[in-house]
Amino acid sequence: MATTKNIIELSENDVDKAFRRKQIYDAVFKKGIVDFSAISTLSKDLRNQLSQKFHILEVNEVVRKESIDGTVKFLFRLSDGKCVEAVFLIDKNNHVTFCISSQVGCRMGCVFCKTGTMGLIRNLSAAEILSEVLYLYHFMTTEKGLKDQLFNIVYMGMGEPLDNFDNVMESISLITNPTFFGLSPSRITISTCGLIDRIEPAMQRFPTLRFALSLNHSIQEEREKIMPIARKFSLDEIAARLKDLYAKFKNRFTLEYVLIKDVNMSKKEIDALQRFRHQAFHINLIPLNHSDDQVKRPEEKEISRFMQELEKRHFCVTRRYRRGADIDAACGELCYRENSNAQDFS
Repeated sequence: MATTKNIIELSENDVDKAFRRKQIYDAVFKKGIVDFSAISTLSKDLRNQLSQKFHILEVNEVVRKESIDGTVKFLFRLSDGKCVEAVFLIDKNNHVTFCISSQVGCRMGCVFCKTGTMGLIRNLSAAEILSEVLYLYHFMTTEKGLKDQLFNIVYMGMGEPLDNFDNVMESISLITNPTFFGLSPSRITISTCGLIDRIEPAMQRFPTLRFALSLNHSIQEEREKIMPIARKFSLDEIAARLKDLYAKFKNRFTLEYVLIKDVNMSKKEIDALQRFRHQAFHINLIPLNHSDDQVKRPEEKEISRFMQELEKRHFCVTRRYRRGADIDAACGELCYRENSNAQDFS
């Protein structure tokens, strides 16, 4: 039995009139329609033909959880039965961010991240990544009623995006394509645990693409204990290479610093951060969003003290406040195992 093709494969051989193809793409990528039968500008016959030959989404919603702060976490099932999570974030000013996954699981093994406990199961395809965005866009426009709303995308869900480089780059090409969403690359952020050799090739393709690098410790030997990737790229290498890229692209880097009690918050760590007190960097403090046998969330007074000390030393620093805490949707908490009960996911 022949399989249907994804909507992004639609060509003039399938729909020969350009204005019809534009109607289809506008319905899907501008209005958030994910069912051909709902595209009222097309004839019933054409809608039936499209339904038989194409599918719009590569993901299916299994279940969702909604936080008291408006954050919504989705569990998506892929065509092979594997699952990933994505998060819809909205603030009090209706600023919207889609947090999407790039892999099922992750092989990087950072001790503070629940996704890393899954190991890497597989990469997502560009079409699957695009489908996450499309589904969240559909949710925003239809269920939230936010039509014509601008949104940002962060590759901060499950997986290390730069470990799935080709598919992530292709997904960004599709997302920024005017035929589809036409989103500016400056509205897209890739979060990486430190694959710095892949940042420049990405910026050569998308010079205004944003990057957030998970730093999390300022002392090399200690960083290696909590982030295995640190053995491949040293802090000196990271600082030097990112400063060079800033000079070339004039695009500031966010350094994500997860605050872990009794691990990375002493004066010694603050002193060692000095190499990153540079106009190329903005430090974003992220208090650990969970505690377990290995890592503990610091107390509020410890968080404030650490941030105040950085401000006194004239670092460019902000704090990320926890969103979706009551549904385990915050940074580092996305994790779904195949033997889990979907109704109780993460």
